[in-house]
Order: sequence, then structure tokens, then C-alpha cells
Amino acid sequence: MTQNELLNTLIGLQPVMQLTAEKLLPTVADAEDTVQETVIEIWQKRDQLQHVLNLEGYAMQTVKNRCISFLRKHHDIATPNIEVLAENPDEALIAEAALIEERASQLDLMMERLPEVQREAVKMKYIDNLNHSEMQRRLGMSSANVYTTLSRALDNLRKMTNHGR
Repeated sequence: MTQNELLNTLIGLQPVMQLTAEKLLPTVADAEDTVQETVIEIWQKRDQLQHVLNLEGYAMQTVKNRCISFLRKHHDIATPNIEVLAENPDEALIAEAALIEERASQLDLMMERLPEVQREAVKMKYIDNLNHSEMQRRLGMSSANVYTTLSRALDNLRKMTNHGR
């Protein structure tokens, strides 16, 4: 990727990164600073990005990580100390962790029940953060088929969730 391509990609991603940061951070100014720092960080690492397959996903994950770091630094998110938890376990925290683990395993089971193409589409979209054009290429589908496949997959997951399957 040339420097101009990287710059154009980053400029195109800035509004999406800004919205993401605004959802996670307390003020718009904090979000703007975080996005700006993220763009600078990625630009400074431009020589190391040839191994990154999905620059958009990488940029979005970098913004999310910077937001989490910001919140931790400003004590809006408590960073649990494992040793303290072992000595004084907080029942609410343990229950929440168990609930999250249970939901993740339920989601894994539901994902396994999806047809393979739907499962792959969901993984590409929500885990790999791929855009539709990259999904089209990898799945060998038209844009309309990718959209339809994702819609059906999400509808199937919603039905499974509502029926407790």
C-alpha cells in the first residue's frame, strides 16, 4: 500500500472511527483526540502494515483499544487486580463473568447451527471487521447476496435467541 492509499484510507475511516470513539468516551473532544492519536499511530507504523490484511479492521480495533486505555487511565473503567479478586472475590463480578461466558458459549452453539456461508459472513463482518467489497471477494458473491446472507444469518440468530435454542 502506498502512502497516498494509506492516507486516503485513513481519511475515509475518520468519520467511522469518530462515531465509535464518541460512543465509548465521555466527551466529543476526548473522542476527537483519540481518533487523531490513532491516525498518527497508524501513520507512524505505515512501514509495518504490509502484513495487515484488513486495514479498516485494524484501525477500528486500534481506536477501540485507545478508548479503553483512555477510560482506564481516567478511572472510568476499573481494571480488576487478579490477586485482590482471588483474596476477596466479588460475587457480582464472578456472576457477571459466568453469565458472559455462558452467553458466549450459547452464541458459539447458535453459530454452529447456521449454514456455513451465513456463519462465514457473520465472522467476516463482526469478528474480522471486513467491508462488503472484501466479503464479496472472499465469498464469491454479489453485494446483494452478501447483504441477504448477513440479513438471513442475523435473523436466524435472532430466532434462535428468542426461542431459547
